[in-house]
Amino acid sequence: MFPENQNQHRVSQVYLKQFGYEIEGKWWVSVYRLGHTSTENLLVSIFTADFNIFDAPYGDIEFRRNFEIQCSKVETHYPVIISNLINQKQLTAKNIEVLCHFIASLLCRSIPFTSFIEMILRDKDARKRFVDEISMFTESKQVLEEVLNIVPVDLQLNTILGSITAHLVEVLRNFNFLVIEKPTSIQWMTTDNPVLVDKKGNFEWLLSPDTEIYLPLSGDFCLFGFHDQATDKANSFRALKENRVNKISLEQFEELQKKVRENLSKYLVMPIYLEDSPIEFPA
Repeated sequence: MFPENQNQHRVSQVYLKQFGYEIEGKWWVSVYRLGHTSTENLLVSIFTADFNIFDAPYGDIEFRRNFEIQCSKVETHYPVIISNLINQKQLTAKNIEVLCHFIASLLCRSIPFTSFIEMILRDKDARKRFVDEISMFTESKQVLEEVLNIVPVDLQLNTILGSITAHLVEVLRNFNFLVIEKPTSIQWMTTDNPVLVDKKGNFEWLLSPDTEIYLPLSGDFCLFGFHDQATDKANSFRALKENRVNKISLEQFEELQKKVRENLSKYLVMPIYLEDSPIEFPA
């Protein structure tokens, strides 16, 4: 049985626990909210959550909730990935497959990415190119076009979330991945927009071969993804060992940490407990 109203998270609870802390059986995260003057401590169970935000508009409750169901299935494998990185210092083929699904699901739940898709769906020419792209690996182009011609524009995103996610998974399967370990006692931060997509100047595709991807996996580890056919291969992280945990310099860590921090939508998530306290900004 599925509840009529379900609290659905833009950022996975399983993921957030890697950056949070537990008190009396409840998980919390210390965050800074953009535009506020103090840090806050929020329950993971309600952080970035709202009712039914990913439900499809039509069908029975199980069909309407399929996107959320599939996301939950992927998330159950996430702790195994972190365990492998801690104990084996590597990513297995199964870990990488799970991460392809996980990255795709995080993108399709994030406000910046979904807002971009909604903008595309409101533009006739952009929508045509978009449908061509997300049907690249399937035979569903005609079905997608028919659906988008019938469904009101305000309902289109949730109607095709599954198709967008499936396309991103297929693209990500062609990327290479490695893991970067923090070189200091300071841990990786994350945000409410945890997947950092650096398009490297190529905006023709959702994820082109030029794209480089970063995702803090926990306070200790950050994922890096890249494509062999990129035009720009200057990034020194490309020379690190694939599917392994790698060390970087403190300077590289600080530079990447800054990129992660600036990728936020509304919230910066600190990987340590901080009392609610005011923040002083430079004059």
